[in-house]
Amino acid sequence: MKLDENFWIGAGGVTPQWKWVVRQRVTDALARLEGVAKAFASKAPAAVAKRDYLAGLRYFLDRGGADRDRLAVHPAVDYWLFLWDRHFSQPCTVKDWHLQMGLFQGISAGLVLERGDRAEFDSTLDPDGRLYLYGSPYGVAFAAGHARKPVRLCVRGKRLEIEGPGRLKTAATLEELRGAVVDGTPSGDALLLKAQEIRPGMIVEDKAWLLTHGVTMHGLAKLKPKQRDRFASVISEALDALDEQAPAFAAEISDMVRVLVPLENPMKFGSVSSSYANMRGVIGLSHAEDPLLQVETLIHEFCHQKMNQLLILEPILLPGQSGQVFYSPWRKDARRLRGLLLGAHAFLNVAAHLLKFLRSEDGFKEKARIDVMLNIAQRLYQVEAALRCVSFYGTLTEFGQSFVVGMWRELGLLFHGVQWFPAALLKEARDHCAEHRAQHALFETGFHKSDDFIDKLERAPFLTPGGVEAGVKTSVE
Repeated sequence: MKLDENFWIGAGGVTPQWKWVVRQRVTDALARLEGVAKAFASKAPAAVAKRDYLAGLRYFLDRGGADRDRLAVHPAVDYWLFLWDRHFSQPCTVKDWHLQMGLFQGISAGLVLERGDRAEFDSTLDPDGRLYLYGSPYGVAFAAGHARKPVRLCVRGKRLEIEGPGRLKTAATLEELRGAVVDGTPSGDALLLKAQEIRPGMIVEDKAWLLTHGVTMHGLAKLKPKQRDRFASVISEALDALDEQAPAFAAEISDMVRVLVPLENPMKFGSVSSSYANMRGVIGLSHAEDPLLQVETLIHEFCHQKMNQLLILEPILLPGQSGQVFYSPWRKDARRLRGLLLGAHAFLNVAAHLLKFLRSEDGFKEKARIDVMLNIAQRLYQVEAALRCVSFYGTLTEFGQSFVVGMWRELGLLFHGVQWFPAALLKEARDHCAEHRAQHALFETGFHKSDDFIDKLERAPFLTPGGVEAGVKTSVE
């Protein structure tokens, strides 16, 4: 399918184009999982190969269905495949093999349980002594001493049984898991876990191994129950606002984002957040009491996720440019072209949404209105600087050329849309960006200024190439 860049520059909604891209992700994930199955059969150490790990993987691959396909693009599967590609391309310990293959059994077991099928396979508890049914909100936690213990999973209809060494044993029905409380409901020697749901299919998660191990920016926040409730409540309010104000964005977010991970904010910034190309569908963000700030954060990080999904299938930059770094209007350090592109895309959409919100909100306090205006204006000047660098120095694909031109067009419309802002405010935003550029960019280039690469060029005096000679009169018509 030939993609229309306009559906990806802004919010297009869950269109046939969106569904086609998701379908390609499903196909890719299943092909990579087939590759894992073949590699396991030929490369797994003897102690690993004798365990029945392939039964869970083969169930997932062979049964098909829309629920399986949706699970194939779950961030847990995304990260599991990332670990396989990065880690198991090298010699690995037997312990690593058991953990990797054991983690996938939770994905399969959740699918079997939801379907009410029958299946049995071996698994291994994670480093916290837990089994998560990834793709669902549910899990089972044993004492920490059972970490990495081998277990046998048996699903009979809507009932899951887990049995391991040392009389480790528990069972739970799907109904019991649904009735579990977020902090755990006792069941024999285990706790039945249920993550807090913000809306169906979207959970708050701060413990599940495959969904938090790769979250490396800012640090995980271990929220107490009341804090977690408040975190989820503000996010829910932000999503409800998006449903009303930006339904196309809301539809895309609901279709893709499965997990929100609470992050620490030790410096007490307004908000910190992160997302990852190897966990598409996870957004990490800190708590904020302001729903509008959380809307802004969700749009920003989701745009990164959306681009990470798009760029696998339709690159914007031709290969071979990943090592080049340039001035970033958002940071003190240099950034790659890809980062500048993703930043420009995210902030362009944030600014567009905030401007739309500002026009529609009547009961806004004056200081809050000024703060939002300044936020919008600064984002526009920063996007302009980033797009300038991508346009000047990037080598673009055919789709990339259309995409970047489209971003310039949208930026121009937004600049047109802020002309009613106070002139002094626009000047403050422009001056702030110019000051940052003077500190960190190499003159008027897109290069980053460093200790080894400093703007020390001697320039000719103003008016004439050789300067104004003494006694010579000059005039300007």
